[in-house]
Amino acid sequence: MNLDELLKAAIKDPSKRSIFLQTLIRSDVYVICRNPVTTGEDGEGVRMDLITIQNPEGDLFIPFFTSHRALQQFAKRYVECYKLNCLRLFDLIQNVSAVLNPNSYGKEFSSQEIKSILMIAKNLHIKAISYNEAETISYRLPLKNVTHITRAASKFFADQPNVDRAFILEMMRGSEKPQILIIVDMIGNTRKLFVPLARTLSKVLRGGEHLCFLSYETTTAKKAVYGVTPFYVRKKRFFEK
Repeated sequence: MNLDELLKAAIKDPSKRSIFLQTLIRSDVYVICRNPVTTGEDGEGVRMDLITIQNPEGDLFIPFFTSHRALQQFAKRYVECYKLNCLRLFDLIQNVSAVLNPNSYGKEFSSQEIKSILMIAKNLHIKAISYNEAETISYRLPLKNVTHITRAASKFFADQPNVDRAFILEMMRGSEKPQILIIVDMIGNTRKLFVPLARTLSKVLRGGEHLCFLSYETTTAKKAVYGVTPFYVRKKRFFEK
């Protein structure tokens, strides 16, 4: 069972909460950041500006998620996010409450509970280990027909002079179900393009389909689309012919 399934089982059956918690602190989770994550000046560690949310009672908590898909379902738009080991996250936020998968099946962790978990992990010599995300992600051509997506995306890109090409793939993160990934070769601010693009494509998505976007500028994107034919190529302007 993956982490999402264990969480659902633990909510229904209290006897399964222990195995869920043991799995959770050894797993990677996702957090939403206000700004892109940056590397420290010494080249080690990262700097994150995590968002907080206020509940109806006025209490603040940090949302975190079992999967990238759960994060997207909560955010409903493109957001900066980061993946890290749950135990490491607890160590960073131990003075603040946190909620796993808010607005869905989930669990709240008070700051006291987080500190207790950290103490138990220390006594049991459980270390915070995060997997290299690049090693847990794989890409492939879509196994199903995605013409409804590429057609709508191509129409959108045709009105964007800063987009040269676009590719579509399926992305697998560990044991999660595949997501549809659109990689865009463009110039300019990705957020200004990806947010309206996500809004446009949400109108044509079918049941169970989830989208994510990536700029071609990244090394990961270049490797993912190596040898792949783009579904959209900007028409050359007159002076380019």
